[in-house]
Amino acid sequence: MKDKQIEKLIKSEQKRQKKVVNLIASENYVSSDVLAALGSELTNKYSEGYPGARYYGGNEIMDIIEETARERALSLFGLNPSEWGVNVQALSGSPANLAVYTALIPLGEKIMGMSLDHGGHLTHGHKVSASGKFWVQIAYGVSKETERLDFDEL
Repeated sequence: MKDKQIEKLIKSEQKRQKKVVNLIASENYVSSDVLAALGSELTNKYSEGYPGARYYGGNEIMDIIEETARERALSLFGLNPSEWGVNVQALSGSPANLAVYTALIPLGEKIMGMSLDHGGHLTHGHKVSASGKFWVQIAYGVSKETERLDFDEL
């Protein structure tokens, strides 16, 4: 890498990740194959839309890759492709959660989610998130004594 400062920072992050147990649900340690794919020429390609219906040209290979991933996901979970669809496009949990909320919960209704300070996610109705602006959060947490969920309280 030509940029030695960034190279050093990447190596520092690699060391940090090897020394800690990461308990953040939205972060994952990917395989070396995933790291290699993400660092490949695939990163250069913008593929907005879905296979066969992209907004830009030059996506023939990306379409095959995405269709392969979709087929593998359906197979992995034993799902019938005539009954199920799979979106394998990269999304963080936030837009995915928002999609579910908007599809299932009328605006202004209540959502129940773990509070942020007890391990929940911003999209569980926190006031800085769209979920906290569009819906009313009914928050829950863990017992201070046991550090476990109190199902009677829930």
